[in-house]
Amino acid sequence: MRTMEPREPLVITNPNRAWVVDQLDKLLSEWRQWLELAKRLAAGPDSPDYDRNTCSEAIKDGFVNLHKHETLREKTLVLIANHFSGYAFLFANWPIPPHEANTTRLIKIVPGWIHRLETLSACIEYARVTDGFWTSMAKELVDQVVKTTPDKAAEIATSYLKNPLSGRA
Repeated sequence: MRTMEPREPLVITNPNRAWVVDQLDKLLSEWRQWLELAKRLAAGPDSPDYDRNTCSEAIKDGFVNLHKHETLREKTLVLIANHFSGYAFLFANWPIPPHEANTTRLIKIVPGWIHRLETLSACIEYARVTDGFWTSMAKELVDQVVKTTPDKAAEIATSYLKNPLSGRA
């Protein structure tokens, strides 16, 4: 019988949660555009780089596109590693580096990246945030409270206490 091992909680390590979400959305958009290009490449014609006698099928996409893919992959890994912890679940079924088959066409590889980023995006609202995030939220609360009347200040504080991630009263 298989048992589920506890896993590290997903944490947004950058206190600027909104910026991280924005960057993740931009990256996901870039991957979706990359999938559209991969579809066009798969529809042909094959790259002039491809020689059926000496090359793997991946070279049909062309060396330039394979290098662009590697750059996008590494950019994605850097964003995730620099701004999250506990993200290993995204790569649980991933092979060791280079993390994907280097003999496979982009059309088969790119959807997996989109799925990973969509999964991460769906999990963000449940991710923990750093103390820096809470400090930033507390400063916003104090700034709003200081600028108002006692009754309005109590209303603002009540709103924050009920839903601290809503951001505003």
